[in-house]
Amino acid sequence: MLPKMFPGLLMNLMLYAREAPVFSFQPGAAVLGAQVSAKAVAIEPNGTQVPLFKLNIDSNITSKLMIDKGKLMGSVMLDNITLTLASSEIGVFKTDSLENVVKTGMGLALGKVNATLGKGIILPRMKHIQLVNTVLKMEKGFVAISSDAETLQTDRSSYL
Repeated sequence: MLPKMFPGLLMNLMLYAREAPVFSFQPGAAVLGAQVSAKAVAIEPNGTQVPLFKLNIDSNITSKLMIDKGKLMGSVMLDNITLTLASSEIGVFKTDSLENVVKTGMGLALGKVNATLGKGIILPRMKHIQLVNTVLKMEKGFVAISSDAETLQTDRSSYL
């Protein structure tokens, strides 16, 4: 549709947050809610931007995290994502196929995040102290991390 209406013109897609993202801790999970808008414009040869349409994208992502053997591990899941047409200068159109493209893109991105979290992200260590039996627990409104500390033996002969 757009290539026929605006042949040979470059298109620009601007993404911005409609509202500040909402990040909360719930029992066993962290939840991120994001409300984003995407504004599409065509760019004429003289640089003039012609507004095309604006989409609203709302999503919720849940993550479950734990600490195991000094690594942050877990998974991230896309709970929902909806895409709606907020306004259009080119006429009304269905957003189903665009929503599917966004879902696929999010699925690929979250797949990479899950691959990294599956292997684990090594947490910073302290000199001469090692954390053992570390537990990360998420509750409504907060995260609690508890751990035992083990002192590592050092060779003190270099100090004498």
